[in-house]
Amino acid sequence: MTDTSMTMHPVLSARNVSLGFDGTTILAGVDLTLHPQEFVAVVGASGVGKSTLLRALAGLLAPQSGRVEIPAAITPDTRAWSMVFQAPRLFPWRRVRGNVELGLEGLSLSKAERRRRALEPLALVGLDEFAERWPHTLSGGQQQRVGIARALAVQPRVLFMDEPFSALDAITRRRLQQELVELRRRTEAAIVFITHDIEEAVLLADRVMVLGNGEMDQPARVVETLEVDMPLDDRRDHPEFAPLVQRVETIIGNH
Repeated sequence: MTDTSMTMHPVLSARNVSLGFDGTTILAGVDLTLHPQEFVAVVGASGVGKSTLLRALAGLLAPQSGRVEIPAAITPDTRAWSMVFQAPRLFPWRRVRGNVELGLEGLSLSKAERRRRALEPLALVGLDEFAERWPHTLSGGQQQRVGIARALAVQPRVLFMDEPFSALDAITRRRLQQELVELRRRTEAAIVFITHDIEEAVLLADRVMVLGNGEMDQPARVVETLEVDMPLDDRRDHPEFAPLVQRVETIIGNH
């Protein structure tokens, strides 16, 4: 996150948001303001409502109460937000470039412009040379990078990532975490990142939002939001890294 981002208008704002189904509230009182290039990781125990919150922030789920605001896309050839899922969700009958272009279809772009807009994010994730390959010829990590490229191609103001590395092996996951650190520097998008991995949250985020239940049968809430005041480079080796991971673990364990 850059210092100048705090002087910009928010790209996402949630105020006193409560969420639930069939009259039952599962998450209450959520506040979040996100500026360009900020990265917020959301953590908490399984079933606490992390993915439900992500859907509400993206406008896919109406809150029971409160308000979520995402400003409109800057231009007709971009989108306000995009999402990276746990699985790449690539169409096997479309080549890599065709999968990335999928999100661009329906925008006011020529065929040549769609091609250019697809190749740029593929280059960002290191797959421009794979543009004409079929998805089944790629590794799992490469397929997920195609999913990230597809989400970036629409030049979103907010990028939602729902446990994007959870299905990958440890080595691939660590490689993509580092690639995401580099990618942050090359996009203006703000990022909301859901993960079960506390180390991953502290490694990547500017802030870690912890969801938890104070009491049984009560809606979950944001129990604490922690600032990650460490440089992105070599963060794992920073003396404050392990203590902060332990602090987040303790907060989750107590809620």
